[in-house]
Amino acid sequence: MAPRTARYAAPSRPQSCTTRSDPTSASTLGLVSLVYGFNEAAKPDVGWGAPSTIAFLVAAGVLLVGFVLWEQRTSNPLLPLRIALDRNRGGSYLVFLLVGAGLFAMFLFLTFYLQVVLQYSPLRASAALLPFSAGIIVGAGLMSQLMPKLGPKPLMVTGLAMATIGMLWLTQIDVGTSYATHVLPSQVVMSLGMAAVFVPASSTALVGIDPHDAGVGSALLNTTQQIGGSLGTALLNTLYAGAVTSYLAAHTGLAPKVAQVDALIHGYRVAFFWGAVFIAVALLVAIVLINAKKDDIPANPQTAAAAA
Repeated sequence: MAPRTARYAAPSRPQSCTTRSDPTSASTLGLVSLVYGFNEAAKPDVGWGAPSTIAFLVAAGVLLVGFVLWEQRTSNPLLPLRIALDRNRGGSYLVFLLVGAGLFAMFLFLTFYLQVVLQYSPLRASAALLPFSAGIIVGAGLMSQLMPKLGPKPLMVTGLAMATIGMLWLTQIDVGTSYATHVLPSQVVMSLGMAAVFVPASSTALVGIDPHDAGVGSALLNTTQQIGGSLGTALLNTLYAGAVTSYLAAHTGLAPKVAQVDALIHGYRVAFFWGAVFIAVALLVAIVLINAKKDDIPANPQTAAAAA
């Protein structure tokens, strides 16, 4: 009897190697076009009605809509839409997007105010912003203890309300505003409010998610905050530039130096106001969409908080 020859099956290729890749360039180019369109609108000689601005904004809309449509149809999506369409997870991503837009603007224009108006050195201005980071650190530890007792929604709503108040507080700045009695307290209020947002939102962003989707969900959480910061900075810088230009045009009778400083302060106020609007919209999103209970959140909220 002839010996049997061993037969070996050829190794199969991973599924990810046999499927078509997602058009990630569409989402990337769409976001780049959106940010660049906002930047074009901020230029005095361009504006919102310029063909270049309109072209970039239209291209952004087409590319981003195309990316979403592709993700709905492909069998191997880069971003499974089921992750973002859950009300708690989607609400958390929207909150991070809007908060990122508001906070990045606060850091940018508050730094300008400290250095240009209050004449702080770059080192002193950086030190003047440290209380915000300290408030986040202290507040995060406190909120991690409160969340298992109160649940995520009460903390998020309270934190977003505090952050909105703190941002509106900054709209009252002037040439003679005191750092100790005005800028510092507003930072403390905002930082404690943000701590009350980051900790629970980092948990609700992963509520009910499948284990194999956890990586994408966590990445989307961080991505939305960074996208919010980019878009918010571009849009608010556009509004700031428009406010400064309009102020200078309406106050031609003032001394040039006085008019310039007053125009800058007016621009900062406008930027802080719209930053507060972004955070206020995030507050409405949290009220309407977030309905997770304290039993739904992970057992170790400190782990989720670290993701923020």
